[in-house]
Order: sequence, then structure tokens, then C-alpha cells
Amino acid sequence: MTDRHQLAPTPVRIPDDLKAQLKAEAIANDRSLNGEILARLRSTFKAKHTQQPSTTKEQQQ
Repeated sequence: MTDRHQLAPTPVRIPDDLKAQLKAEAIANDRSLNGEILARLRSTFKAKHTQQPSTTKEQQQ
């Protein structure tokens, strides 16, 4: 894994209400806010890659 100090910061504007939700979830999951955001982004991409489109004859027609 890359050392976090080698990564350039990526400023992102997050609405206050969403940031509060993320902070609460980070605390519940024993993570930093940054860790919570990274975990959620990674899970989104994992879910996207694990979803296999069904290929039925009906879809091919």
C-alpha cells in the first residue's frame, strides 16, 4: 500500500449534512473520516466489478 504521506491531497467539497453522516459512520466503524470515505469508494467499485450482467436470449434479441 502507498504511504499516505506520498499521496497528493485531493480537495473535495462535501455538504455539511453529508460530512456529518460520514463522520458518524467513521466513528461507528472505528475509522478516520478519510478512511471511511476510502472504504465506501472502494466498496462501490468492488460492487460494480462483481455484478455480472445476465446474458439471456431475450437480452440478446
